[in-house]
Amino acid sequence: MSSARKFLAELRQEIESHVGVNHIFLNRLAVSPMAKQDYRVFAENHYPLVCAFTSYLELLLLRAPDSEARLWLSRVLVDEYGEGSEGKDHSTLYAAYLNAAGGDSAAEDAGVLRAPALEFIETHQELVRKRPFLEGLGAVGPGHEWSIPKMFDSIIPGLRRAGFDEQEIGYFTLHLDQDEDHGTWLEEALARYCDTEEAQQQVRRGTLASLEARRRFWDGVQAAVIRYRQPRATRPDGPEPRRVLHEVALTAWDGSAIGRRVEEMRQSRQQAQHPTLEALLQRCRAVG
Repeated sequence: MSSARKFLAELRQEIESHVGVNHIFLNRLAVSPMAKQDYRVFAENHYPLVCAFTSYLELLLLRAPDSEARLWLSRVLVDEYGEGSEGKDHSTLYAAYLNAAGGDSAAEDAGVLRAPALEFIETHQELVRKRPFLEGLGAVGPGHEWSIPKMFDSIIPGLRRAGFDEQEIGYFTLHLDQDEDHGTWLEEALARYCDTEEAQQQVRRGTLASLEARRRFWDGVQAAVIRYRQPRATRPDGPEPRRVLHEVALTAWDGSAIGRRVEEMRQSRQQAQHPTLEALLQRCRAVG
């Protein structure tokens, strides 16, 4: 086995055991009963990641060092644009799932981004724009295409248990097959470049940066689902146990209409500082 192939085999093993790919939230989705409304919260947070993914590939395509790398990236992009899915690009497929969960994909396009998605997208834009090409390729190749089938293996059983039909979850089932192909294609591209220790380090850095961003993203989505399912849960907001009067006051605040309105206003102010999905995608695809 060549040095490059050995490195890539070890990297696959590292990805498969990474906490971002084996997040406790994914494990809960696999075994815990959740309603379609819970998956709406999941979908609203995840939808922007799907919409932004092609922008990473497009930017890497422009930076590719040779025609061979451009060929592999182009093959993945063709699938993302709808080849193999009846001409429907992947964001369109995901929008159908989001709408089936009770969401509104049109409103999400024009709405401000939630914090987990914004951080994830900005991290990957940094990787594909400003870091060395092989770091960006590590992020969108091994970091995405090798990890997504394993993550979706955990997500799909919960979607079926919640009552989604196969057409509604087509985005997820399609990726079990397509991303295996994409991962293989990109491995062939990576094998050509990972023949030095420096190149291997760059690919690994990009991969691990992407997986760490994924871990933080799942942390944020899990918190959003918990807030939706338990809107009046007691908040663990201090390192020391609260006194009884403090606990009673917080419980009354969390359960009051005024308290909920104040919390909603605070969250709205924070969200207003974020860009809309449409604006962010325009910025993502800006060259230069």
